[in-house]
Amino acid sequence: MKKKLAVLLMGAVTVSALLAGCGGTDEPAASTESTVEEDGADAATDSEPETAPAAEEGTEDAADAASDKVVLKCVCDLTPHSEILNAAADQLAGQGIELDIVSTTWDATWNDMLVDGDIDFAYFMHVPAMESIEEEMGVTLYSMGGVHVEPYACFSDKYASKDELPENAVIAIPNDSSNEYRALKVLEKEGFLKLNPDMTAIDASVDQVEEYLIPIEIVEMDQANIIPSAADFDAYFVNVNRALEANIDTTAYLMREGEDSEYANIITVTEANKDNEAIKKLVSVLQSDETKKFIEDNFNGAVIPAKQ
Repeated sequence: MKKKLAVLLMGAVTVSALLAGCGGTDEPAASTESTVEEDGADAATDSEPETAPAAEEGTEDAADAASDKVVLKCVCDLTPHSEILNAAADQLAGQGIELDIVSTTWDATWNDMLVDGDIDFAYFMHVPAMESIEEEMGVTLYSMGGVHVEPYACFSDKYASKDELPENAVIAIPNDSSNEYRALKVLEKEGFLKLNPDMTAIDASVDQVEEYLIPIEIVEMDQANIIPSAADFDAYFVNVNRALEANIDTTAYLMREGEDSEYANIITVTEANKDNEAIKKLVSVLQSDETKKFIEDNFNGAVIPAKQ
């Protein structure tokens, strides 16, 4: 019995030795594979925290950018006002400002929209027009700065120069006091008439003409109706932006204000926005060299940057 047990034990030892000999080269491989897998798992685990914060940071930055963006609502004339605002869009975006142009077709509700706070700013008037609106509506408005000047001009569908105008020429001028003032001042400068020296942009009218030096007939009418009825007149005064909208050659004027005109188109606000930082940034962009260059390059002298 003992002999058989000894034989069995010897056989077991032999088999064990044989198995150890055959598997000697496999164990390191298994150990290496295990190590690679563990290292790979560790690497994946280590890389995940690096990726996650980057994604979170990008999301936070986008959220911050969205929360910092300011949308300013406004009304402005189509030409050149909306074109100037659109040209400045990239600069404004860099300042975190986006514009919502509510309307580019003027009507009397624009003044109400500004006063009632339905818009943040208006871009269609100059200081005398603003003062006239203040007088009419009993409100206080603020100019945040001038952007451009549209020299007030007289055009004709019949004559190429003011010297060709016949005696008693019929000339249409707008009946809103500030623009009527500008038209009358041009007629005075060109030697057609003499005005009451006390006339202001608030009380301007043909009643302020003291003497006609050259016989003419002046017709006062709503500016919106002047160009559609231009054929009825020998000459007519309109804002250059309205002439541009009507595809009138703005270099073919009979007479106009000089380039030193003080009637700069301004950014107009109420008390609620006079200290608005976004509005101040807007004006800074609109008075920048880049915006000035756009004005000079695109309107053939009919629109010029305002003097600061």
